[in-house]
Amino acid sequence: MMIALAGLFLLQLLTGCGNTRTVYVKVPAVPLPANLTSETAQPAIPDPLTYGESLDLNVSLLSALGQCNIDKAGIRKIEEHRASQ
Repeated sequence: MMIALAGLFLLQLLTGCGNTRTVYVKVPAVPLPANLTSETAQPAIPDPLTYGESLDLNVSLLSALGQCNIDKAGIRKIEEHRASQ
């Protein structure tokens, strides 16, 4: 009799697990930081462009390009983190 009661108790535990249901909830995406999506300053081109001013302009343009690449790397890092979750 005792074995039958223990068996019924264990059987009831096993059948209780059959009714579980998995529900997936969408998590809202975190917006990108404003510093990564803000406009990169475009250097002004002097009207009478001399050789010396063109060198300064090249430095300014390369600096702006470098900032854009840093921003894109930050966005890629955030996207990779989102994809791994």
